[in-house]
Amino acid sequence: RNQQDTSTLALMSLSVGFSRDTGGLRDAKRPRFDSVVGLDVAGKLYYCRKSTLLNVRSSYFAARFGPGRTMDPEVDRTDSNGREIYFIDRDPDMFKYILDFLRTRKLPPGLAPFSEDPNLWRALRDEAVFFALDDLIALLNTTYECSPDKCGGKGVLHWLGTKKGTEPYVNPYRSGDLGVSSWVDSVPNTPGLGHSDAKEAFVQYRHQSKFFVKEVLECGRVFGGATDNLTLPNNSKERHPIVIDLRKIRVFPTHFSLRYGGSCVEGGMQGTWKFEGSIDRESWTLLHLGRESDEHNLKHERFLQREIQCENVRLVSKLRETPEANREEIHCDYMETHYRHTWEIIDIDAIHSFYRYFRIIGADPPSDEGKCLRCIGLEIYGRVHEE
Repeated sequence: RNQQDTSTLALMSLSVGFSRDTGGLRDAKRPRFDSVVGLDVAGKLYYCRKSTLLNVRSSYFAARFGPGRTMDPEVDRTDSNGREIYFIDRDPDMFKYILDFLRTRKLPPGLAPFSEDPNLWRALRDEAVFFALDDLIALLNTTYECSPDKCGGKGVLHWLGTKKGTEPYVNPYRSGDLGVSSWVDSVPNTPGLGHSDAKEAFVQYRHQSKFFVKEVLECGRVFGGATDNLTLPNNSKERHPIVIDLRKIRVFPTHFSLRYGGSCVEGGMQGTWKFEGSIDRESWTLLHLGRESDEHNLKHERFLQREIQCENVRLVSKLRETPEANREEIHCDYMETHYRHTWEIIDIDAIHSFYRYFRIIGADPPSDEGKCLRCIGLEIYGRVHEE
């Protein structure tokens, strides 16, 4: 038994020794250059390991402290423990966020949202540029982000209409938070083309109208909005766009969405059309090429599948059975479900920037077919940048 106890004690001793040795081995595996260093940032002292500073390639820290450095590290002094201290002439309060990013490669956890402290974000962007931290710059460039649900839903334009999520929704064109311009701006108060109601409808969230319901009941067919849509001739020698100006923000788009804007006589998106983005309203980047045959949601009823036609008949019956006060909401729900289409921007690599301007423009060659683009309820999704 004594021999067993001795063996057990020896085994426990070996286990404890192995645990300690393992810790020693972990330290031994750490590269020799990975020592703890001090950074004197304009009088405020920070300590970290060199490997933390070298966590991002091609940065200021890699150039100053890395094995292939291109700068002289310039040791300022050593502390009482013999650790080297380097001086950096930058904002000492901002540097804690820089160090947090180097440790996690994520936005610093103590960073308030842009809406709460925009000046802090702006100052940190300047620091990220100085230290050549491209990934942090990219993170700080996005101050808000949204993506669509299966029926479109709330996106950037809705966010603008709520004063960036702080107030009840108001049409962003009416509030002046974005601009809408079209080819008929020189012909004011033109029904169905360029009057203010049509421009509001083009960017309105869940557009509703008693006129829509009235026409559905009288025609017995789906009505998306004749006088409340922007009509673009799609067969002219001169291309006629609808242009959205986001004014104070920029968007890196991932999706966009439109709702059918035709009447019970005329169709929605006829022919070929383009959705484009621009930084300066001069050069345009193609984001999506739309074709009439692609999305039945934006086509006139007579072109739709039989099951959708049956749903349309049921809508008419339901509206007739519904109290007048609730008809607009029911019609809007139906249109959003059956006549809205959301497109993903597939060639995301073609997008090189955040855009201020977006437009829809016809792409067909000149003809005499009289094709037009009719739609309402534009929504854009993606990453937002605020200066």
